[in-house]
Amino acid sequence: MEINALELMVKSSIQIFQADMKSPKPEGFGTGFIAKFLDKQFLVSVSHVTNNDELTTFLETNLPSEDKTTPIKPIGGLVYYDLLKVKDEMGLKDFEGLIENNGERLDITFSKLNEEFVLIQPEMDFGFLKVAKGQKIFLDLDYSTNPDKSEIYGFYGKMRPEYKDYHLKMTPTLKHSLTFHRTSGNFHLFLAPEIIKDKDDYKGCSGPPILDSEGRIVALACKVLENSKVIYGFSIEECKKLIKITNDANQF
Repeated sequence: MEINALELMVKSSIQIFQADMKSPKPEGFGTGFIAKFLDKQFLVSVSHVTNNDELTTFLETNLPSEDKTTPIKPIGGLVYYDLLKVKDEMGLKDFEGLIENNGERLDITFSKLNEEFVLIQPEMDFGFLKVAKGQKIFLDLDYSTNPDKSEIYGFYGKMRPEYKDYHLKMTPTLKHSLTFHRTSGNFHLFLAPEIIKDKDDYKGCSGPPILDSEGRIVALACKVLENSKVIYGFSIEECKKLIKITNDANQF
């Protein structure tokens, strides 16, 4: 069955929570996806969604449970990379201090998945798009590309997390009709159709795959600039390089 790019944006994005393992009430919120690459499967997201050592990272499965709550599956083994800015005039002590302070953390993380599990996509209706209930779709990173200005892009996530009593409410959002602006370092910059007046319209959905109109992944959405149209996406090609380095070094 064929699937269009907008539906793939929804079906490939997976809700991520961070919570205390002993009492898994979500405290951190974001998005990620599962990638097929190097004959393996990986959870991929941005680091600021999962970078809290005191909390455990969980995936929303949407599987039914006896107590009518949404089961969440814990994920470990997340890999992070730091960017060390080395200067020619640095001495040994300066370099050692740079390593000790870890440098600047790249906004990307991934974990190799060592087991098979099911993630369910609930039925959704955006008015202009209906998504049928089914299983989440994993993205093949061999089918990735760099963005260009002739394409349109989009991503899906859930924003504005808030608790009402003990019930967590999040608003689904499908950001589409983005255009590519330029590349800066590890980031691709995209432009939303309208000025972003409230960054909370994106809060809680960092980390989803940004796809083009052919369903090819180009980046992971990671931050926005308020009072502008700019959306930052971490380059998927840079992410693939880091996954390959980690795999070749047998660090999973």
